Amino acid sequence: MQTKAITVSELTQEIKHQLEDNIGSVAVQGELSNFKAHSSGHRYFTLKDEGSQISCVMWRTRQLGFLPTDGMKVVIHGSLTVYPPRGNYQIDCRSMAPLGVGDLYLAFEKLKKELAQLGYFDEDNKKPLPVMPMKIGVATSPTGAAVKDIFSTLERRFPVAKVYSRPAIVQGDGSERDIADAIEELNGSGAEVIIVGRGGGSIEDLWAFNTRTVADAIFNSNLPVISAVGHESDFTIADFVADRRAATPTAAAEIATPRTIDELNQAFASYGELLHRLINTKLKTLRQHFDFMASKNLSRRLTERINLYNQMIDDFELRNKNNVNNNISNLKSRINSLDSHCRSLYPLAPLGKGFAMLLHNGRVLSNEDSLGKMRRIEIRRKDETAEARVIKILPKSLFG
Repeated sequence: MQTKAITVSELTQEIKHQLEDNIGSVAVQGELSNFKAHSSGHRYFTLKDEGSQISCVMWRTRQLGFLPTDGMKVVIHGSLTVYPPRGNYQIDCRSMAPLGVGDLYLAFEKLKKELAQLGYFDEDNKKPLPVMPMKIGVATSPTGAAVKDIFSTLERRFPVAKVYSRPAIVQGDGSERDIADAIEELNGSGAEVIIVGRGGGSIEDLWAFNTRTVADAIFNSNLPVISAVGHESDFTIADFVADRRAATPTAAAEIATPRTIDELNQAFASYGELLHRLINTKLKTLRQHFDFMASKNLSRRLTERINLYNQMIDDFELRNKNNVNNNISNLKSRINSLDSHCRSLYPLAPLGKGFAMLLHNGRVLSNEDSLGKMRRIEIRRKDETAEARVIKILPKSLFG
């Protein structure tokens, strides 16, 4: 006998009734994560422990006697329910009380206090940033909004600068070691300043930047480091140790390029005008002097020499004017050439021409990497990404 099919909404409502009727009110303790106070006044967050997590909502009509923060342990009272549009079960919280501070937050505060005592945060240990760096190092994930924001901002503000990009794992196992390695490698790349960071996330997502490994790498860096971790409200240990902290990845790129290409062009134009004025003033003074001498009743030979000098001055004025214009034109051509060259070095530029980038476990593959031991790879193009399985490796000789 065939069971009559029901709609998704009907099934979700049945699950909702089962949860609310059979479980109903609950009192749960756990650690707060991803706490967001919406502009509407409602609060959304995740309650978790070592093995599980559950979504929670607390409406603006429910009063709170303290300020909840990520990492804080709390006890909540509410009802288990279902949010039908997403099919997620959640707790509708009626009240919340602090239980204590979460383990991650305690670890954060412990390391922060330890590094402060060692002088990691002292202003005397902060390295000054270069005024106009021509070589900038970037250590971040090769995917996501952060790398796009950094590269687009650098290209817009100072395209003549060469960018050394070192893709890094910024979350999960081994991420803190890879970030530290990226900082060390960029120290030997020829860069003048380093931007290190990632986009925003929960305290767990950002945890690599709250480790002693990354703190040591930033503190021991010979180059100044700009930390660009998360969003404006997110602070990590890396932010405190870095020579400058940026609120966002875009702000980090702006801090790294205090002088823009537009300002340089304006400076060249201003210097050219100043040089013209100085030369014209000097020539005017000389001309007045010779005119005065020519007006006197001197010998014919002196008058001829004065006329000769007048002609030489006119010729000198013309040649200097041409030289100044040529120098300014050459400088502008050089800037345009450097601009084109930098655009060609943009790591993601080839994707716009139909090329693709191969990745394995989040790492960009180079020419030296063999596909022989890889079972699955990721093929990334400009507007799409594909997962592929390596079936067979053909000998190089087959391609001539």
